[in-house]
Amino acid sequence: MLLAPSTSAATPGAPPFLSRDHSAPDVSSTTGSGNFGSWGVDQFGLPRYTYAIDQQTSPIAPQTELSGNVDAWSQVGNDHIVANAYNHGYTQLWSQDRTYQWMNLYDAANKHFSGGFGYVNAGGATFSTLYDDRPTGAASQRDFGMGYFHKSVATGGLSADDVVYSPFGDDPVLLHDVTLTNTSGTPRTGSYFEYWDVNPQIQAPARFPRAVAAPTYSALTQTLSAAQLPNGQDNSPLTIFSAALNAGVSHYDTDTSAFFGAGTRAAPAAVTAGNATNSIALPGINGVVGNTMMALQSPINLAPGQSVTLRYIYGFAHPAGVDPLVAKYRAAANPYQASEQAWSSWLPRASFGPQYSWLSRELEWDAYTVRSGATYDEGCGHHIISQGGYYQYYFGENEAFRDPLQHMLPMIYADPKLAREVIRYSAHEQPALLGQIPYGVIGLCNRFDLGTSNDLDQWLMWSTAEYVLATRDTAFLDEVIPYQLGTSSDTIWNHVKAAYQHQETIGGHGLHGEYLTLPTGTTGDWSDFATEFLQLTESNLVTAQAVYIYQRLALVADLRNDTAFAGQLRATSAGDLAVVKGELGAMGWFARGYAGTQQVGYGTPFLEPQAWALLGGATTPDQSTRLIAQFRRFLTGIGAPAALNGPAKIGSALTGAAADPGITEHPTVTTGTISNNVGWPPGAWYAVNGWMVWAMGELDGVVPNARAYAWDEFLRNTLTAHAIAYPNHWDGVISIDDECASFYAPNPAICGIGLTTAYNTQIMHQPAYSLFDILHLAGITPMGHGYRVVPHLPMDTFNLRFPLVGVAQEQDLIRGYLKPEAGGVLTMDVAPPPGVSADSAVAWVNGDVVPHTVAAGLVEFSMPTSAGIVTDWAITGPGAVTASSGGLPNTATPAWPLALCCAGFVLLAIMTMRLRRRSRVPIPARMEAKGG
Repeated sequence: MLLAPSTSAATPGAPPFLSRDHSAPDVSSTTGSGNFGSWGVDQFGLPRYTYAIDQQTSPIAPQTELSGNVDAWSQVGNDHIVANAYNHGYTQLWSQDRTYQWMNLYDAANKHFSGGFGYVNAGGATFSTLYDDRPTGAASQRDFGMGYFHKSVATGGLSADDVVYSPFGDDPVLLHDVTLTNTSGTPRTGSYFEYWDVNPQIQAPARFPRAVAAPTYSALTQTLSAAQLPNGQDNSPLTIFSAALNAGVSHYDTDTSAFFGAGTRAAPAAVTAGNATNSIALPGINGVVGNTMMALQSPINLAPGQSVTLRYIYGFAHPAGVDPLVAKYRAAANPYQASEQAWSSWLPRASFGPQYSWLSRELEWDAYTVRSGATYDEGCGHHIISQGGYYQYYFGENEAFRDPLQHMLPMIYADPKLAREVIRYSAHEQPALLGQIPYGVIGLCNRFDLGTSNDLDQWLMWSTAEYVLATRDTAFLDEVIPYQLGTSSDTIWNHVKAAYQHQETIGGHGLHGEYLTLPTGTTGDWSDFATEFLQLTESNLVTAQAVYIYQRLALVADLRNDTAFAGQLRATSAGDLAVVKGELGAMGWFARGYAGTQQVGYGTPFLEPQAWALLGGATTPDQSTRLIAQFRRFLTGIGAPAALNGPAKIGSALTGAAADPGITEHPTVTTGTISNNVGWPPGAWYAVNGWMVWAMGELDGVVPNARAYAWDEFLRNTLTAHAIAYPNHWDGVISIDDECASFYAPNPAICGIGLTTAYNTQIMHQPAYSLFDILHLAGITPMGHGYRVVPHLPMDTFNLRFPLVGVAQEQDLIRGYLKPEAGGVLTMDVAPPPGVSADSAVAWVNGDVVPHTVAAGLVEFSMPTSAGIVTDWAITGPGAVTASSGGLPNTATPAWPLALCCAGFVLLAIMTMRLRRRSRVPIPARMEAKGG
């Protein structure tokens, strides 16, 4: 992680600073690999998955969700683009800059093969580096890594080892490093042919082939360019380009007919002949698949044992942006190494003991997956983490409005800049004059309506509140963002307040006090079609969410001294809380809502409202205990009849089993019984289970075994759990859909909601909520006054480090750090570590002992912070601490950058003195209530 050094020299004997712990946890576990290959560690110490089966012959390769298709892919991305690297050996590039489209869609029937591979013709050996076309008997390997796809093939005295990667950062390009080695005893002379395809296709509102102009070649920059042509959706299209960065170019081809000729994908005519033809494809026609491609021929001359690495670039940009991108990466010395080192420096790190090394690996992979799922949208002018999967890459939509705001929650602590971008993007979707937020968007930030839902406003309120509370960045709320269609603009704070007004005045409450669905024209809540499938007219889920979210937003209003709005939020939350409390039924769970006058969920559990009711404080300790017991019995299947095939091997079910004899209600679902469930929707949903993990963790100390139950559910929702339960199922090994079948379903291995058999995996819910939950289970909770740190993990020793915040615990020591976006004096409430009572604890800030009090069993102390500067804290027993596992001695001199000038040293010294003086003042009088 890139952390600035703490600004204080520590008192001798103080605990080691956690911010100086740069140790990497063991991520070498192969647990959860499934039967398709194996997890391992790459040369950079990062997780990577080696795909080992031959999907062309393996009986486990055909996947049910894809109607027997054998495709498997991994996400290769940075902050701007996403690409899919396929087990077949090619890489397909996605763009959301202007329209939701593939740039090089694989289409074998029209001789479009995506690219990211090449051909060798040297010394009598001619072969393709594409896995599917490897020569008989050739040694090969495929690795899916963080930001890259590595593959190799060796045959006939030559080897080609190559990697396609998206360089860390915000550039819309892929780089391709190809290392050729002469393993024979004789010289090899010939050519390497770099191949990238040009087959742009818009995915929404309908799949539509895009035309490109006749390609051009610049001998000066060795660049092939093909400008997409304007169409009805896009009047300022991007140019697709490819260039040789450190290799010579003797010839090129841009026409599929010329390059492949009478040959095949494995042996194009130009490769077999040993010369490309400098062909120029004819301009295309929108709506018709064209013939454009890009092949660059580079001469090679290899002595016995000699290697050469050739580097190419492929990407897209507006015409004026092509040459600068080519020049930037032509000048880069080793961009692959630099990119992977940047990922390694950024990644959150976690350790929970040797038995959980697989979890350390998976959390790093989760973080990579979420951040690399980001794309850029010129229409909104911001980055977004769309839902992914079939919604994004097949249907071509950013749906639903709530989903990016869920995915950004852990990014608050991992990449605050990206979190801000998601909030900006989402605020920009909001209409002026209390209009209904769209269900989602398509290209160029155009509104997309698929019905709508009555919970959307709340997600903008909640995500913004969590960002501000975690980062202390109240100034962000004054940033001005346009409303949808650019009709007017306002501050983010006023966008948030407009969301509240819309939720309350346009949405409103029904006869039973819950938020309305049908009367406002919506089609549901989180369950987008609950109105259609459950005939739901009032939502207890949205009411329970409002209780908690309004409490959190009120803390932000306090920070802004917006006392009127804070009071309004708390009053509305209190009223909603009274409604939710009244929906706790005789079976021990909260009802789902109402269908007219009929209560839904009185005799069958619906998981959606339970977590939010618990988080909002709607239960007594006894009620919480019973609710958790009923959740585990009916939705996790612990203690259920054997015929239901419980307990769940993966996440708990969203609704009860139709055949469960303990269920007394079978609501009418217009689609009929699906997968043996009672209600709608069916399956185990990673987002909703994420809420429940968090809620159960918060019940630690209230419900017996709550932390064990929370950990149990957390582990069930990992990729590893699915891979262990269903090792012959690719959907769930390195990424997964938004939901999978319930434990009582006829085929519990199946994932996805059945919208299409053209795409699976790669949805952001599972990795985002794993990261979100682990932060909360580690006890990290931002408050109005500062932070509360009360771990809810089932082990005494753990270490969790995100770029913004960290916490680690062991016997006699708990320590952490914070790197806020804005400074100020925070009040910290921290649980004492194992072996230490709060009354005997010692509090430390930046290596100095500070005054503290004890409040509700927690150690409470003041902690001055500065924007962008790491502040370390710790709680120990009364004896001096001189050493601790996993950290550098705090007496070590920070490794200051050599470029830091003398003025920087003076400034740091002044800041250090000020912080140390402030750390010794008595705890200030409380300026606000702690709240939620």
